[in-house]
Amino acid sequence: MAARNFLKSKNFNIKAKSLTFESVKYMTDLDKKKIYINFVKLLNNHFKRTLFKKDLYQHFTNHCGFIAHYNIHGFYGEYFETAANYHFNVNGYSNPMHECGGNLNSKSTLSHGEQFYAIYEELNGSRDGLGEFYNSIMSNQNWGAYSDYRDLDNAIKEAFSEYMEIWREEIRKAVKAYSQFSKNEEVAELKAKHEKLNAQEIELKEAKKQLNIELMKEVKKANFTNDVKPVVNKVQLSLFDFAA
Repeated sequence: MAARNFLKSKNFNIKAKSLTFESVKYMTDLDKKKIYINFVKLLNNHFKRTLFKKDLYQHFTNHCGFIAHYNIHGFYGEYFETAANYHFNVNGYSNPMHECGGNLNSKSTLSHGEQFYAIYEELNGSRDGLGEFYNSIMSNQNWGAYSDYRDLDNAIKEAFSEYMEIWREEIRKAVKAYSQFSKNEEVAELKAKHEKLNAQEIELKEAKKQLNIELMKEVKKANFTNDVKPVVNKVQLSLFDFAA
């Protein structure tokens, strides 16, 4: 059993900070705050589809350098498929969501812990899906017209950094739990071997005891046979016996 199976599938609890945003030509400070809060909710729920709001999609495609991928469904399918499959399995959705005419979600034989870990794994080093989305957000330098949204993008980056730090702590806990489990398993295995040897020892002692009992019986029987003297029939001889 791998350490990732010891991850407890749960929502995170990042708190949206009380930040001040600047109103710009195409976005008010309140709009920025709403996008920021919606993004924090999206992170806490590991990119759940119902929390990927239109304002997030428009900000990412209009101000962060992402292409539209046709529509919000295409965008979600491009970057969040791993998260969608996780939610599909864990929450037991009866109907999969559709993306570009095909099923976005699919059943998996992986455990919930393994699927949960797949989100982190893809974020942490992949050039596709969640990894590409994460890298694009964190490397966004707000060049050109995007500078109007620097305050919002910095808030989003900070939330993403906190999200990843919580993940790393969860991974550390899982590794520790796995190590303890392995240690307990080893102890249990040694204990089982010890108990088995004890049982075998008791069995051998009982067998030896029975052999000793059988041996004593045979010895007594042999001694009894040796103590018995042959019986000689004494017959009175007659004169005829001597004459013969």
